[in-house]
Amino acid sequence: MNKIYLDNAATTKIDARVLDAMLPYLKNNYGNASSIHSFGKDAKVILEDARDTIAEFIGANSKEIIFTNSGTESNNFALKGIAYKFLGTQKNHIITSTIEHLSVLDTIDFLRSKFKFRITYIKPDIKGKISLDDIISNIHPETFLISIMHSNNEIGVINNIHEIANTANENNVYIHTDSAQSIGKTSFNVKDLNINFATLSAHKFYGPKGIAALYIKDKTPVEKFIHGGKQERDMRGGTENIAFIVGFKKAVELLKENFKSDVIHYNALKKYLTEKLIEAFGSGVLFNSSQNNSLPNIVNISFDPEMLKFDEELILIRLDLKGIALSGGSACTSGTHQPSHVLTELGRDKLSALGSLRISFSRENTVEEIDYLIKSMKEIIREN
Repeated sequence: MNKIYLDNAATTKIDARVLDAMLPYLKNNYGNASSIHSFGKDAKVILEDARDTIAEFIGANSKEIIFTNSGTESNNFALKGIAYKFLGTQKNHIITSTIEHLSVLDTIDFLRSKFKFRITYIKPDIKGKISLDDIISNIHPETFLISIMHSNNEIGVINNIHEIANTANENNVYIHTDSAQSIGKTSFNVKDLNINFATLSAHKFYGPKGIAALYIKDKTPVEKFIHGGKQERDMRGGTENIAFIVGFKKAVELLKENFKSDVIHYNALKKYLTEKLIEAFGSGVLFNSSQNNSLPNIVNISFDPEMLKFDEELILIRLDLKGIALSGGSACTSGTHQPSHVLTELGRDKLSALGSLRISFSRENTVEEIDYLIKSMKEIIREN
């Protein structure tokens, strides 16, 4: 049985060309970039080349890119790094949304519980978008940070971060955006967006797991995140993972080459899947992600329990037994079997939220795979 992988928002398969680029730095070019001998100097050159490539791709300066181990670490770095700079001051208020990734929500809750920062949580509209008016009405003289994701990892909705950032800057408030899902699916430029922090994660766009980056706008106040070394502009101690950084660089180079064709491919699959779902289930399928104003590679659906019969606890398992890999939400909450906090915030009932499916495409997915998915779903989900 051929397996079909449609969980690319959780992670993508590493591109073979990325792996080929990494291998020399796992075998022969193994120098430490902090060493002064030729091995170290060679590693330092490729480290800075990679930083230049990634910075250019998102419209940043090289010195504004800090390598980390994951998107989760990047979010922690940004939020804790700036919050620690404001400890003991009158600036103690953070604005975020109720549907952020847990690496943002849990970090902000840590700042609330341990350091008494005040938090305002903005609820989304029924389509998952965060209202600028709601943000504006909650900015106070004590507000120093707004953290709103560029695109949602479960439903794919895209927020108008440029508009939010302009408001933040007018009020002398810094802005962080979790952009891990957006890179390679949207035109993303940090200077155009006018933001202070942005999160990138290589494994979301055909690079290796275990390597990510944080964009920090020059002159943004931020505390050093890991102590014990002068690496990464003296902001994050620890030996850089050169082989994985090379993989990150190659993945970005391939994004530059394939961006337009990737987006066209994702949109075509999204349109085809949407039409087939309506054809198969009619009004019984509930779209949590819209055709417009959302990432082209994510379709999130629930089912109306009044019209369709399904086992919300087994739907993903039964699809997996048919060789189809999907998720019910964020990979970071898998195994908990709790309804998605994103979908419950959108007003879905517990049954619909538990039985939701996130279908996310890669460059390699085909319409034939979509046809098999629909066929399998019709065998699992029946009319009442």
